[in-house]
Amino acid sequence: MTQREQSPARLLGLCYLLAGLGWFFYCLLGCGVMLYHKASGDMPQLTLSARDLTMESFVNYNDLEWQTAPEPGDDWYLSTDNDPKLYWEAAGEVPVYLETVRLNALHRLPAGSVALYYRLPGQTEYTEAQKVYAACTGEGEYTFDLGGRMVAALRVDPDSVGGVPTRFTGLVLNPTGAWFLRFWPTGGAWLLLLGLPALAAALLGEARGIRGFLERKPGKELS
Repeated sequence: MTQREQSPARLLGLCYLLAGLGWFFYCLLGCGVMLYHKASGDMPQLTLSARDLTMESFVNYNDLEWQTAPEPGDDWYLSTDNDPKLYWEAAGEVPVYLETVRLNALHRLPAGSVALYYRLPGQTEYTEAQKVYAACTGEGEYTFDLGGRMVAALRVDPDSVGGVPTRFTGLVLNPTGAWFLRFWPTGGAWLLLLGLPALAAALLGEARGIRGFLERKPGKELS
């Protein structure tokens, strides 16, 4: 294999190496930020029960005379329209640092989309620009990745259908997880890590070819 034939492969390998190093240091920086907020005391790790949340368009089965919960227990709720909500606000309006939020909600009917909205310090309204869709990470377990930010309040939409029997067992702020999983890319990160280096290598190869063509002297024999 000639030097010219080897060059594109080396360029592609270099781009993937740089992408891997960039991801590693990005995750390392995220670990540092997390440790800083833990040390500062503004990164809570706690589980909020239904009593800690403000509910809208939900009714507890214990308050229904003609309907009974799918299973015994005080945690069963029924959504009364197609836009039920759960609200939580930081105590004393002091913002907290959130990386992930996990909703433990067992639906007995298809729930449609499950989403979370967050308000930043100083904001008074929830907007579509600050919306995170849930990733189903287990049976009755929905995880929202906020990416690490200071948050003043949350709104969770547990279903978008209405009439869904749901058992709420907690809204978990910053659930505990293995630290090394931070370095494992998610689906979107995998696409970037696999696609961008190849695209960058192709563009750099083309740019180098164009540069070589422009610098070639007229009449010079092609190699």
